[in-house]
Amino acid sequence: MKIVMTFWAFDIVHPWHKHYLSEAKKYWDKLITIVARNETIEKIKWKKPINDEKKRILDVKNLNLSDIVELWHQKDFLYAVKKYKPDVIAIWYDQTSFIHQLSEFLHKKKLKTSVVTIDSYKENIYKSSKFKT
Repeated sequence: MKIVMTFWAFDIVHPWHKHYLSEAKKYWDKLITIVARNETIEKIKWKKPINDEKKRILDVKNLNLSDIVELWHQKDFLYAVKKYKPDVIAIWYDQTSFIHQLSEFLHKKKLKTSVVTIDSYKENIYKSSKFKT
């Protein structure tokens, strides 16, 4: 069984998120989605999320695409990679906040996990910042 893992905030779930998860799952058997914690979103985006962690987890689960949905580990952002040892990690087109650390970790641990990038989907329409007031 091939496992793919995705990471993101999923603050306001919209069609791009569905595209991201659908594309990630398309070529692998099991999709694990890691949802960012409030403090992680604040650190990366320099602002508080609109929706709390419980709402974001529920919204991702309600897309019915991910086999496992869980929150990012509070102290070790690579905990899920260590725990599940995915074959592939699918990042989205401008998700650059942790790619360097991720690549170093995979190399250091000699994991054969591939990293693929999911292309943009109607970026001018479906971007979380366009939904915020």
